[in-house]
Amino acid sequence: MNPFLLVAIAALPQDPPRERFPDQPQQDALHYDLALHVDPAQRQLTGSVHYTFRAEAPLQSIRLDARRSDDWHVTFAGADGQALPSAWDDDAQCVVLTLQQQLGKGEQVQFTAALAGTPVDGFYFKPNRYGDALAFTDHYSIRARGWLPCEDNPTDRARFSLHVEYPRDCEAVGFGVPGEPAAGAPPPPTGFTALDLRSDAEIPPYMWALVVGPFARVHEDGDPRLLDHFVYQQDVAAAKRALVHEAAWLQTMEKTFGPYSYGKYTTVQCPTRWGGFEAPGNVQLAEDLFDSPQGVGTLAHELVHMWFGDGVGYARWREVWLSEGFASYFGPWLWSQQGGPPLQDALRDLRNTWLRSRDGRIKTVRDDTFAHPDQALNANTYPKGAWVLHMLRGELGEEAFFKAPAQYYRDHQGHSLATADFVAAVQSSSGQDLGWFFAQWLDRVGCPELKVAAQDGAITVTQVQKGEPYRFWLRLRWHAPDGAVLARRQRIDQQEQRLAVDGAVRDLEVDPDVELLFRTAR
Repeated sequence: MNPFLLVAIAALPQDPPRERFPDQPQQDALHYDLALHVDPAQRQLTGSVHYTFRAEAPLQSIRLDARRSDDWHVTFAGADGQALPSAWDDDAQCVVLTLQQQLGKGEQVQFTAALAGTPVDGFYFKPNRYGDALAFTDHYSIRARGWLPCEDNPTDRARFSLHVEYPRDCEAVGFGVPGEPAAGAPPPPTGFTALDLRSDAEIPPYMWALVVGPFARVHEDGDPRLLDHFVYQQDVAAAKRALVHEAAWLQTMEKTFGPYSYGKYTTVQCPTRWGGFEAPGNVQLAEDLFDSPQGVGTLAHELVHMWFGDGVGYARWREVWLSEGFASYFGPWLWSQQGGPPLQDALRDLRNTWLRSRDGRIKTVRDDTFAHPDQALNANTYPKGAWVLHMLRGELGEEAFFKAPAQYYRDHQGHSLATADFVAAVQSSSGQDLGWFFAQWLDRVGCPELKVAAQDGAITVTQVQKGEPYRFWLRLRWHAPDGAVLARRQRIDQQEQRLAVDGAVRDLEVDPDVELLFRTAR
């Protein structure tokens, strides 16, 4: 490793000393094995969770993020069936289980939870927009704890398996690849069927998803990992027009960045609170997504998350740009490969959205002042995050730029990371010191504010924002007196720079190819 890499990474602002949404480093969730009985029409959820945890230090208790209510009942037992003492802290939304014996570092423990009633949050019974009864999870960001006691944190990844019973006139769509039921599993009750789903991929609980309801299927050719998509019967025609790119997109992403992680891919329409949710391998789509052709852009965005956000995740909520910024950039890039709008058009829209936002004027991309992790989703983590990648592409050039996220993904697939890890991958693959680049774009509020004026024999570029000048490339284009079109790409790093030109300048264009995030100063 080049010595400057460590210096540049260390120069990034560090996380605050107190984590408001903490991981539990003394314990590690290894496996959540769920058995659920779901009846959307009767609005019933019962079941159990079999846990496997490992001690990362001597351990006498397990802390789980969890909620309870008069309508949602959770009880815990050890592997021998004996009740585990459970200390609930409803204000902190957690429960602490006292183990039957202390664990040494590296030792594992198994225990179970019995679940019954109406969940507090995260698991919902709700009719779809046509009145059909559905049951579905919608975990992001810290709602899994509203029904599933767990380590509800993006850092802690675990394996999940599921045995779910549901009505025969419904479909069930969830995380994992369909498999055979466990030996000796009892048959489902009359009128119900069952599905078993398993995966070796580890995910944090917020990514786990399940949807149960009456669905039609839409088939898509082109990749054996594609399952039929699950949509409302009334929306089949519109869905067939939109769901035609996933096979090509999967192959483009694998060729560009690395192997797909989840064994299957499908999408499912449901009343999610989001436009789409990147549930690994079974993406959830908003009910109205197929109402507009622009919904294809969301499909591309969510598929990109299978690599960035899911395949490689983020370890703290303040690092969510590593997911949403990447999907907001590579989503439009991916769609443009299949006849979608040019990437420049998407970038122009993203820039305009960010320029109009309040967050763009008062917060950094890695801001950590939010009261709830949902609030980390804003114009900085989406549009500005995408623009950071686009400007990085301008710094590195095509080959080096695409090499960097590919190395980042291949080296860290299945893990949750921090910005410093991405910076390290970029600097390792490019051999360039780019700590300054990430510091100015991720951890500084705002962007360059420019006045650009043409005078006799020169173009003057002035940065008028408060603070130190930014460092960036700026492309200018203009007409010479004879009508010729002239252009220059210039490194700008001073408060005022005078660029000498020959002759008069007419019809001056600043950033004509949409390469810089900036404001035009009045």
